[in-house]
Amino acid sequence: MLISHCFIGAGAPYNINEILFTEALQIKLNNKDMEIKDHKITGATYRETPNKGGIIRPRYIIMHYDGASNATSALTWMLDPKSKVSAHLHISREGSITQLAPLNVKCWHAGVSFWKGLNDINRFSIGIELQNKGQEVYPAKQIAAAVDVCKAIIAQYPIQEILGHSDIAAGRKEDPGKQFPWSKFKMLIKKDDHGTT
Repeated sequence: MLISHCFIGAGAPYNINEILFTEALQIKLNNKDMEIKDHKITGATYRETPNKGGIIRPRYIIMHYDGASNATSALTWMLDPKSKVSAHLHISREGSITQLAPLNVKCWHAGVSFWKGLNDINRFSIGIELQNKGQEVYPAKQIAAAVDVCKAIIAQYPIQEILGHSDIAAGRKEDPGKQFPWSKFKMLIKKDDHGTT
């Protein structure tokens, strides 16, 4: 049974189909506008972190959760030189995107890490931090923004895989966690008839 109206408080009824359509339209508009210029996501807030290194040629996207209760504390931490940590992008639970370094510059998100014979995966990857304490369900707006960002990155760089911090630091890290909807991300990487990207 389709519920077409819902009541919020004592106010007038709201048509839920109209609300969902409006949100879907906004996501579609956001998708259209998402692109990368000079290694920066257009439309994202840009706040440069001091915690970064030299030039990289990214081949992986690494998904993280920030473990923070709010976006402000996570961003403040990654902008603090004392923390010695950073990521290229942070996406809040509301879907707000903040970029902290150009996508071709090394950020310090992976730590001690290994993948397919490589170590120090910071040298080969773009790090995306998602606001999440670790066990929370990821909101649809946040995931839609993350998918948008990944699509834009894949269109610009020779990305081979989207991985979790748990993949490259097995036994040490568990993010992005069990709640992360991997099916929405793994399908973004196109493979040829031989199963390679």
